[in-house]
Amino acid sequence: MKTDEPRDDEILGRALSRAIETAPVDETPYDKSRIAMRPLGRGTSFWRVAALAATIVVAGALGSMFLDRPATDEPVAGQPSPTVAAARTPAATITPASTTSALPNAIDHGRIYLSRLDLPPVAFAVPINWPTAEQRIAARITDLRALRQDQAPPGTQNLLWNNAFQGGVRVVITGDLATVDLMLETPWTTSGSATSRALLQQLVYTATEEPGIRRVLFTQNGGARMQIDQVVVDKPLTREDVSGYGLVDNETVTEDQSRPCAPTCPSPVPARLSNNYSVDSVARGVARFVVQVDSGDWQTFTVSKAGADSMDDAKTPWTSKYALEVKVKGTEVKPGLEIIDQSPLRAIQSVTAGGATTYVLALDDQRPWRVVLLTNPDRVVVDIGGDPSTINKTIAVYAPKPGGSGRQFTLTGLSRTFEGTTAWRVVDSARRVVASGNTTASRGTSALWGTYQVSVQLPATTSGSFTLEVYWVSPRDGSDVDVVQIPLTVR
Repeated sequence: MKTDEPRDDEILGRALSRAIETAPVDETPYDKSRIAMRPLGRGTSFWRVAALAATIVVAGALGSMFLDRPATDEPVAGQPSPTVAAARTPAATITPASTTSALPNAIDHGRIYLSRLDLPPVAFAVPINWPTAEQRIAARITDLRALRQDQAPPGTQNLLWNNAFQGGVRVVITGDLATVDLMLETPWTTSGSATSRALLQQLVYTATEEPGIRRVLFTQNGGARMQIDQVVVDKPLTREDVSGYGLVDNETVTEDQSRPCAPTCPSPVPARLSNNYSVDSVARGVARFVVQVDSGDWQTFTVSKAGADSMDDAKTPWTSKYALEVKVKGTEVKPGLEIIDQSPLRAIQSVTAGGATTYVLALDDQRPWRVVLLTNPDRVVVDIGGDPSTINKTIAVYAPKPGGSGRQFTLTGLSRTFEGTTAWRVVDSARRVVASGNTTASRGTSALWGTYQVSVQLPATTSGSFTLEVYWVSPRDGSDVDVVQIPLTVR
């Protein structure tokens, strides 16, 4: 017989949440409070519902409280770390992350993360109003659990919906580590290793959205080791551990743009700069930041990993877990801060000092990045992230994306191969080549990347499953180097 049990659970959760948020915070010790109790079973009867509703009314009237300590403005790492349990935090209304946050100088950390095929998860906004870090982490996790799949925006998936976790979270914080214990009614339900990793991505990114928290250890049912299908969680994880990009070791990139006539030419005129950004426009999962020289003279630019202060989100409200610096010497720009709050780009800060302008890009995580220098007008382009399966240390393929394709398509991307030569071929399941060619990028054999674009025409008889391979040939032994493989289905 069909019941309204899930609806009853959410009604109870919302009522309990309102009682928690409106009552005083300094009377009832935590270990005696109702929030420390195990969530109600799914078979809630009418009388249990009535009893709980009456309890909430009485609690509100008497001013008793379920919280263990008042809110504090101290950094997370400096706060005490009691155990906090969240009893079915109410479902939040999910909307796509806005391009600006509520505060002009702060990143909005009211975010949960949804899965995207072959990409790191993407953030979406939820209201998070709990007073302690432990409760905010628990609220994010339970809000994520409560988001129905039919509420998820197009192109995203919530793998926690209708899964083993139905509520009940315990959180302990020690320094930058959060230990999160989930009450699981049954083993996790996933279909394959890719789905298991995607679910783990959602959990790790959502828990570490809390400022000051970089690592999270997930356990289940009172501290037991958590397992998602064949994926065993037996150690603390960072976002970089689960992002899908593997080890990222981006080197500092520097280019000298000083005028050849220096020092005999006239004194340089400080350059006037403008900048712009995009997310998911160039290619799936790619954030692009562009600095353009509108007039005047510029001398050098450097792109590098930012310092620790630019990644301390517990102390500085506009920072995130990771940051890049783009420094242009010989410029004057009015300092400013723009809150973006789109995955993976959260904010852009510009500062001018010592005859140079530094842009700090606050990012969700450490992703591979590529630097391109374009002319007419002069532009420094920084591309961040992308589909991990289409990017390696010398080749990035932006189009076509994995999946369907016609017999004619455009192959585009970036490369930094030997002498800029990039080869491509389309092969069938038996490794027979049906089309091939070469293209030359705008730059090669350099720390900077070059752009390439080539039109591909497949034979009229081509139909079915194929693989596009993009690579370069070693001048030493003729072997294929850094091959990117993109599956295609030609119809």
